[in-house]
Amino acid sequence: MSLKIPVPPWLLILITLLVVTLVINPSERDFSWYRTLKRPAWISMQPWIPAAWFLISVSFYFSALSFWLKSGDWHWIGAYGALLVLLRVNHLVICRLRNLFAGLPFWLLSWMATVLLALIVRPTSPLAAGLLVPVLLWTPVEALVTVQMIGLNRKEQRSGHGPNDRRPAQSRRL
Repeated sequence: MSLKIPVPPWLLILITLLVVTLVINPSERDFSWYRTLKRPAWISMQPWIPAAWFLISVSFYFSALSFWLKSGDWHWIGAYGALLVLLRVNHLVICRLRNLFAGLPFWLLSWMATVLLALIVRPTSPLAAGLLVPVLLWTPVEALVTVQMIGLNRKEQRSGHGPNDRRPAQSRRL
């Protein structure tokens, strides 16, 4: 089913990508907490993380566009939008709740949804499915980094005050 939209599809997909990315990004206040956390020693490439996300965003955009150009089906473009929200919301949840563990279910769900979407779009556009590979590779890396950060920041997870907090963790007993 093809819907007539007055905006060119390439522009609508691009606007959606940009709006979702901007709206779901954590605030500076929330993200400042995340920046104070300890990271695994093997992450010496920290400046490359924004470049990796840029590559992922570009490949995601071209995947959605490639699929739309082959199918003209806006329903599956809606699935791309839902996946984009799922991919980006984990950072917001982690930073807003100040809890690294809270993001892990989102990474798992987004990885599984990406696999499913790639399998669905592959018959129509193998290129669209192939362009989802960076997401499939990066999502487990981020989840691994988060799991290792949980171990490195155990006290911070309990107290909720960050790595420089010297107060004892609060008891969860009633």
